[in-house]
Amino acid sequence: MRGAERSVKNTAKNVSLIVLVLLLLTLCAANWLTGLNVAQMPADSLLRRAHDQLFGGAVGYELRSSGVAAAEPVQLALTVDGQLYGVQYNVTDMDATVASVRDLWAQVLTGEELTPASEDELNAALRAGDCAELRYHGAIPLGAIAGWMGGNWKDGSEVYVEALIYAAGSEQLFVRTLDGALYMAAAKADKSVLESAQHAFRGQPCKFSGESYAVYPEMLLFDSETLSLPLLRNEPIDLFSTRSGTGLEELLQAFGFTAYADFYAEQNDEVRVFIDNVSTLRVSATGLLQYAASAENTTVRAYEEGEVSGQSALDAQMDCARLVLDAALRVAETNTHASLYTVGQEDGQTTLVFMQMYGGVPVLGESDFATFAFEDGALVSATVRLQRFSAQDTSRIVLPAKQAAAGAMGEACGLMVAYREKDDGSYAPARFYLRNAD
Repeated sequence: MRGAERSVKNTAKNVSLIVLVLLLLTLCAANWLTGLNVAQMPADSLLRRAHDQLFGGAVGYELRSSGVAAAEPVQLALTVDGQLYGVQYNVTDMDATVASVRDLWAQVLTGEELTPASEDELNAALRAGDCAELRYHGAIPLGAIAGWMGGNWKDGSEVYVEALIYAAGSEQLFVRTLDGALYMAAAKADKSVLESAQHAFRGQPCKFSGESYAVYPEMLLFDSETLSLPLLRNEPIDLFSTRSGTGLEELLQAFGFTAYADFYAEQNDEVRVFIDNVSTLRVSATGLLQYAASAENTTVRAYEEGEVSGQSALDAQMDCARLVLDAALRVAETNTHASLYTVGQEDGQTTLVFMQMYGGVPVLGESDFATFAFEDGALVSATVRLQRFSAQDTSRIVLPAKQAAAGAMGEACGLMVAYREKDDGSYAPARFYLRNAD
């Protein structure tokens, strides 16, 4: 009898020890899971599901604040030793010069109030001393540009600008909006910061068009411009090719789908429609992507509803769209990159339009390259038209901006260089006039 009692006690002790060991292991595992980078784990992995069960899953994208620009300037200039220097349409040069002037613009873009300005005021400021300029294709929220450059422009999301000009001599900032309107604000940078930027800046001699031409006074005219660009040929894309490796899987993950998502084929498997309980992704082998979902149930979120607002919410949506686009461009091996062109905000929906860039030069088509629509941080629709290009042996010299400015007539306008498709299917570079939006 005593032996039976001792056996029961030993069994109870052993069970207690086993329970304690299991609890210890569970705590250790939970602690380890909390230290993992969940964003890098596949959504359908065992570890990701375990983490989501223990700590609450974040379906789709979490709030991001990478600070990476969704659009780089197409032109950038700075006065050095009394001479204006600039860079344009070159990714490598632009990256280096943006880095050299970032601290300068971080100090300049710290205001909060803009007032209407005249062309005469801008022309006077351009003659008053040292100047710096950032110019974009399209209208970018001022607050977003300030964030990319390290500044903090309050309420900047309400102003969409194409060009920013800092006149150090008059301590003024001028901004040009999409409709051609001009605004100004007081701005100042430390002398040491300006001198540091001037010391690091590298570019080609140029000047502002000023009052002599029928284009915006801030347009850059390079002294000896010989912009020679290759013709491009559109190359075929096959997103379903077995040689693409995990490409299609990466594309699905970018839109919040797993590699095992259900799909049905159309047009002899030239199109696949991936579906889950809340969203649909239509993928054409030749590069057309179409995503649709409801705001209440979506596989892609820039942030959770109510989490952020204002400029922070817009930044998160731009960042989310940019990361999806980056993944799509990698999968298709397009040798192009995307640049934010237009931001629209109406009735609670944010629409982002991106243009396609080859070597820093826009490639324009009959339709927009990529469009994303968000509601309360949720991606509700997206369309991306992927293309792959190869540079031809033949190059074309683009009409210099000085000649184009001399030929401009009528109301003031802007200038841009871009690729457009020709009748033979190739893409040729040329310079175009940009009229004010109505």
